[in-house]
Parts: sequence; C-alpha cells; structure tokens
Amino acid sequence: MSELGHSSYKRGIIYMLGAMLIFSILNAIIKDVTVNYSPPQLVFFRCFFAAFPAGIFIILRGGWTTPSPSEWKIHFKRAVLLSVGLSTLFIGIGMLPLSNSMALYFSSTLFLVILSYPILKEKVGFVQGVAVALGLIGVLIIAKPGGDVFHWGTFFIIIGAFMESAYNLYGRLLSATNNSFTLTFLGSLLPALVVLIALPFVWVTPDFWGWIFLIILGLGGGLGQLCVTYAYRYAPAGIIAPMIYSALLWSIMLDIILYGNWPTESLFLGCGIIIASGLIIVFHERRRKET
Repeated sequence: MSELGHSSYKRGIIYMLGAMLIFSILNAIIKDVTVNYSPPQLVFFRCFFAAFPAGIFIILRGGWTTPSPSEWKIHFKRAVLLSVGLSTLFIGIGMLPLSNSMALYFSSTLFLVILSYPILKEKVGFVQGVAVALGLIGVLIIAKPGGDVFHWGTFFIIIGAFMESAYNLYGRLLSATNNSFTLTFLGSLLPALVVLIALPFVWVTPDFWGWIFLIILGLGGGLGQLCVTYAYRYAPAGIIAPMIYSALLWSIMLDIILYGNWPTESLFLGCGIIIASGLIIVFHERRRKET
C-alpha cells in the first residue's frame, strides 16, 4: 500500500474514532436530560439541529440530489423508523449504565444481517448466520433474561437498535442515487418533522442550560454523522467498521467518571462475544467482495 493510502486510512480511522467519542458524550447528555424531557422532544432536538451541519455542507459545496417520488416514500419510511428507534433508544439509555447501553446497541450489527434480505434482498450466508447466532448469545449474556437483574431498559435499547438498523439499510438502498450529504440532511430533518406532530403534547420549556444541552445534542449528532461519512470516504469499511467498537471504551470511561459505574464481568464477556461476531461479519463481507 502506498504512503498516500496509509495517510488516507489514518484520516478515516481518526474520523471514526472522533465520531464514536462524540456519540458517547451525547449519550451521557441524553442520560442526564431524560428525567426532564420526553423522548419525542429529545428526538426533535437531536434530529432538527443535526440537519444543520449537513445543510451547511450542501450549501457550501453543493451536491444536493432531488429524490424521485418513489425515493421520497423510502425517505419518509426512514423518518418513521428513526423517530421511533431514537425514542426507544433514549428511554433505554436513561434506564441503564452507559456501557451496558452501548454494548447492547452493538446488536445493530446483527440486525443489519438479519434485515438485509427483506430490505435489500441480499442472501445471508452460513458464516453470517453463525455470527448472528453467536452475537445473540452475547446479547443474552448482557441482558440476562429471566434473571433478577434483567432491566426493561435492555428491551428498549434492542428495539432501538433494530429500528436504526432498518433505517441504515434503507439508506443503503438510497445511496445509489442520493449522495451522503443529502441522505444525512433528509435523514435528520424528516424525523424531526415526524415527531413535531407529538411535540405540542409533551413540550417542556427548557431553562438556559436545557437549551444549551438540547442544541448541543442535535449539532453534535450532525457533526458525528458527518465524521462517519468522511471516515468511509477515506478508508474502506473493513478498516473503519472495527473502530465503531471504540464507543464501548469511551462509554466505560464516561460511566466511571460521571456515574461511578464499573463494568461487570458479564458485560465484558457478552460485549466481547458481540464484537467478535460483528468482526466476523465485517471481514467475511470484505473477503466476499474481494473474491
């Protein structure tokens, strides 16, 4: 590989590590503000202000692609999926330690495989099926269903991960004709419009710091998504995807510093299994494309 290629890969890795740090910090903000604001209000701020960074990039650099009527239907389907998915995800984050929330959210990698056939008509191979089964075992170890420590927050995180996986797969379906900035902009603005319907019924007027945190929640989400976009622009998925798991490290550090929550053995074991299954899926897909 050339020196230029190595430099490009490093930039991609740095962008993805930065995105995971941003998302982990935002999760900490969500955990603190869920006691004051309802999920629809949090989703509105998270999505509405997240559209601003992508919108600014489109204005400055161009690249807007107007969706066709059939594509608009998919965009609105994504909007419903994300608004519901983020709502349940935020509920779960408010109920669980940050590190547990992030570990369970990694189940989205498994749902991407499970949903790939009904949404993209991509067949699931034997290796991918085994990896999904292995990952689900990791989820069960963390969730401990039927045990004394099972928490409903686990259920909400998994539902949120499922919804966001479907949202991302529909995004892949649109990526052939819509550039990443258009997808990011509409993928943020339209969910905000969806939850806007419920906003008058759940609205709580923020105080000064409430406004600050809610706006940061949205702008930070948009910035993090742009970092992900640039990460995949500078390096292939096989290099970038494993960096997503750095979010667990950031979440554990924030959990210890902010809340005094130390990770348990079951978290390490379950998360290790989920990460291993996710890496199997990533590298198998990489080899499949190379052959």
